[in-house]
Amino acid sequence: MLDKELIWKEIKSHRLEKDINRDEEMRAHTSWKIGGNADFFCIPANQDRLKKILLFAQNYGVPTYIIGNGTNLWVPDEGLRGLVVKIAHTIDKVEYSGKMIKAGAGILLPSLVRNAVKNGLGGLEFAAHIPGTLGGAILNNAGFGKDSMAGIVHDITLFDYKNGLIKRLDRGQFSFFYRGIDLGIKEFVVLGASLSLSPQEKEKIFLKIEQLYKQRKANQPINFLTAGCVFKNPVQKPAGYLIEKSGAKGITIGDAQVSSKHANFIINLGAATANDILQLIEKIEDMVEKAFGIKLEREIDFIGPIPGSGR
Repeated sequence: MLDKELIWKEIKSHRLEKDINRDEEMRAHTSWKIGGNADFFCIPANQDRLKKILLFAQNYGVPTYIIGNGTNLWVPDEGLRGLVVKIAHTIDKVEYSGKMIKAGAGILLPSLVRNAVKNGLGGLEFAAHIPGTLGGAILNNAGFGKDSMAGIVHDITLFDYKNGLIKRLDRGQFSFFYRGIDLGIKEFVVLGASLSLSPQEKEKIFLKIEQLYKQRKANQPINFLTAGCVFKNPVQKPAGYLIEKSGAKGITIGDAQVSSKHANFIINLGAATANDILQLIEKIEDMVEKAFGIKLEREIDFIGPIPGSGR
């Protein structure tokens, strides 16, 4: 078991107490507004502080969870034992070179899109209304419609904190797949990336962004607390279709409900717990498997112990 007081003494001895908070409410950092307290929590001001904090955690055996803006994240009601490192709103510098944009992992996608549009660069329109960070979008190969991060990422800079090295990976050194990426490294944090975009007229970029937003508004519960799509789409049929046809659309557990607008979204009606959402996810999985013989794969990132799973 983690000795919180001993770790806090070591944090202070390394002069990290201004960087790291104690007993942080994780519900303030998840779009579902769920999750108990994290023992320790920080939002590093820059890359140097991030490196120092991660190396400290590794040296003292502190379990570490790295998150972005928390927009596709499940955290248990019991909270998290260890350190949560949030990379959002900082480490967000943007630089331009022709059709290339180099940006820090902590920049929010809507802000990155605005930067691209100002410079007459298209290709990021699909991300204009995704509320996550660049780092999170890369790790999850975020996308909308037929477009995704896989189509624009040129290179990635990361910190391999197991070996204490900053590495730059060119496109041939990593591979994207549906809602994910293989970087060939286990203990790392994305620091930033270069994106290859295309010069376009600003009016055309704005028009595409508007069209994509109308699609989202028409088909997704954008005015509710959600974490985006809960399940990946199987090869047979979209997950939303399978969930709806299984009879799960609209069902509720506690204050968690399968959206009546898009069945692949679970909404927090106001007071849902992480356990409410987990139970609803498991019920959906059972209903779809019984109806179609298909096991849905979760798209949401789960961190911390999952009740009943042994993890």
